[in-house]
Amino acid sequence: MYTSGSTGTPKGVLVPHRALAARVAWMRDGYGLTADDRVLQYATLSFDTSAEEVFPALAAGAVLVTARPDATLPDQLAEPYCAGLTVLDLPTPYWHHLVADLAETPWPPDLRLLVLGADQVRPEAVAAWRARFGERVRLVNSYGPTETAIIATTAELGPADAHRRPPIGRPVGGTTVAVLDRHGTPVPPGTPGELVIGGAGVTDGYLGRPGATARAFVPDPDGPPGARRYRTGDLVRRLPDGTLEFLGRIDDQVKVRGYRVEPGEVESALLARPGVAQAAVVAHRDTLAAYVVGTGLDPDALRTALARTLPPHAVPGAIVPLDALPLTPNGKLDRRALPAPDAVAGARRRPPHVPPRTEAEELVADVWQEVLGVAAVGAHDDFFDLGGHSLLATRVVARIRAAIDLAVPLRALFTHRTAAAFAEAVEAALVAEIDNLSDDDAARLLAAPDAPEGDRLPS
Repeated sequence: MYTSGSTGTPKGVLVPHRALAARVAWMRDGYGLTADDRVLQYATLSFDTSAEEVFPALAAGAVLVTARPDATLPDQLAEPYCAGLTVLDLPTPYWHHLVADLAETPWPPDLRLLVLGADQVRPEAVAAWRARFGERVRLVNSYGPTETAIIATTAELGPADAHRRPPIGRPVGGTTVAVLDRHGTPVPPGTPGELVIGGAGVTDGYLGRPGATARAFVPDPDGPPGARRYRTGDLVRRLPDGTLEFLGRIDDQVKVRGYRVEPGEVESALLARPGVAQAAVVAHRDTLAAYVVGTGLDPDALRTALARTLPPHAVPGAIVPLDALPLTPNGKLDRRALPAPDAVAGARRRPPHVPPRTEAEELVADVWQEVLGVAAVGAHDDFFDLGGHSLLATRVVARIRAAIDLAVPLRALFTHRTAAAFAEAVEAALVAEIDNLSDDDAARLLAAPDAPEGDRLPS
């Protein structure tokens, strides 16, 4: 499984069968999977979470329901093939956005287990989830890098986690953890330190990179002869109850909407573009921001070029041209002095404001205002220039579906970026749906002015 490298070249993690088998055995038992379960396979096969969905379900004899790559999760959950789902495994940032519109997602009535991972869980999201589902749905927070075979710790999230920073829990079966200082010495409970993981899930290192393997996979003094443990680079501390709390990264690696991103990989791709002399990449909340120095730089053209070589989550949401990168007195990059991309985006000239001209444009503008938190949306405003990104796009599609009972493909927002263009896509989807109605159904809907909003055809 490949994960980003700090030198700009992705690292191939050598995952032995024994490590995956140990994880599958624990997941089957720890998650209580049986032949009565229906598990959604939602993650792409290039993402290690897919192994958490596929192999434990098959090992337990459960039904594996494969998701469609061209539709949002709420739209798929409304389809008959998702009926009876009992287990979902979702990236935490995506779940946060679904919780923000909790009532607009058709959650499976038989859902009993939701597994989260890839980012810090927010307590307010746990509170909202518990208010809706109580204790009926088991909520599990999982943590683990690819180098330790998908997961290493889990925490059962209960009512207390609605009022505190939810922990990442305790080690799963066959896993050992240690919290160490920079000298490799264990720190007392409550003291921050680097999380180091040993045991059955530790992988064999990096393909063809002995130096990187030696730095990250170190001898395990508590294991059998020759055993290794993995230095995660994550900062954690032990809570009084013995669980682990995630505090952040020790190195420069960042997480954006649940994806691990090495800034060096993105910086290398930028420096390969004509005219780019210097580049720096940082994370600002949910936005990956790139700062570039050079001549004749067009942020939109750079973003388009990067999209051809980088995965979507590694393409910066904001590219900011600067005259020079800020430096510290000793000549190193001063990341704290880089301007916030929001301030730069605010200074960017927006097109002249043209009020929405049709009912479809009014609908789109109202939804964008709610999701993006902006005061006014014009017909020619660009969703992504207003601060939108892929997760917010899923909320837009969910709001449209809830407002007029219409499933609009998620990709439509990426190909129809302005309010006017997206309104045209909504109208086209509506026309296509009407074309599929029988004459009797169309007549019934048109003759029902007092029907509920979701059952009426908009004029």
